[in-house]
Amino acid sequence: MNSKTSGPSLLVTDFFPKGYATHGELSYQQEIQTAIETAAERNQSVLFPPMVYKLDESGVRLHSHLTVWMYGAVFTLDARCAGDGQAFLGDDLTDLRICGGEIVGRNDVWPAGVNIRGLYFTGNTSNVRVQDMHIRDLSSNGIGVFGSPAMPARDIWVSDCVIEHCCNKYGDYMSRDAGPEKGSVREDQGLIAFYHVDDFVVRGCRFERSRSDGTHFYRCRRGHFVHNRVYGAKMGGYFLETCEDVLASDNVILDNGSRGVTIERGSRNCILSGNVVSGSGREGLWAPDSSGLIVTGNVFDKNGRKPNDLERGRIWNANITIDDDPGEPTHSPTHDYLVAHNIITTTGSQIAAIRVDAEVARGIVVRDNKLLGDNRQILVQGRNEGHVVVEGNV
Repeated sequence: MNSKTSGPSLLVTDFFPKGYATHGELSYQQEIQTAIETAAERNQSVLFPPMVYKLDESGVRLHSHLTVWMYGAVFTLDARCAGDGQAFLGDDLTDLRICGGEIVGRNDVWPAGVNIRGLYFTGNTSNVRVQDMHIRDLSSNGIGVFGSPAMPARDIWVSDCVIEHCCNKYGDYMSRDAGPEKGSVREDQGLIAFYHVDDFVVRGCRFERSRSDGTHFYRCRRGHFVHNRVYGAKMGGYFLETCEDVLASDNVILDNGSRGVTIERGSRNCILSGNVVSGSGREGLWAPDSSGLIVTGNVFDKNGRKPNDLERGRIWNANITIDDDPGEPTHSPTHDYLVAHNIITTTGSQIAAIRVDAEVARGIVVRDNKLLGDNRQILVQGRNEGHVVVEGNV
């Protein structure tokens, strides 16, 4: 980090009134904001002593060149929150470090469509480190970083964090109430959501029981998603949309309600290697409309728990599906994939271990995979089978 401090850390509670409450009975949000402003002016780091701090949805605004120590601090968002918001926010930040702390929401009592995040960073943000946080029970992202096409956020690292039971509610595609709850948008999906972020690292985190997607990376570039666990999301687990040069390795992606992994909408040069993807409701991997995709050395185990919708012609549940999405907005081709050296265990209810739509896919190589279970078929459909190489699979 490039931040500099003058003197010892600033103690937030020095700004609280005498005899202040320590169990969240009262809110000292304005005093906290004053402490943050003072620390920024003095180039000091900020220390939150271990206690419970009560916040409302307007949140606490952070500043550049700041280190915030929160170990043992618990930030509870008011049960009476009635509008969109967050616990902490910042715009156009640089050189920010947040260490420790717990953020606790009340999505059990907040009205539907109230979307509250834990950390919310926007604009030309760079050189941010978030580590050792625990964030739970919110109604939007635990951590949301939103750059823009003209000014992407850059050099964002999130490590050793636990984010659970957050996000808006999102109905399954096949349900009566499909899609986001009224008043929410797609940016509220994902326990961690990065939009227009370059040079990112998400490492050693646990993302569990999302009420929509476990993760969502949109138009991000040059990223690492490594050594994470994504468990029990209502929708997808690991989700790349229109991303470039992103590596996902050594992750465990279990029991998510829709696809375990989705790589789609013009994503380029992305790698999925050394992961375990098991128990997904739909495919273990759905990879339409992308290019330069490498899928090697993974375990795909008994994905496709939810049945096909044959009446509507919806065929979901191969372990891996490579095709196109007729409604996808980038109109990207599906070409140049290598799917090799994976272990794929398929149940009898699934239509195939791997399904490739040869009407649209080009330059697809499926090689030397180990196929186990009740359906070991590699299903290549369409007139252009010559564009798909299938060899050495056993």
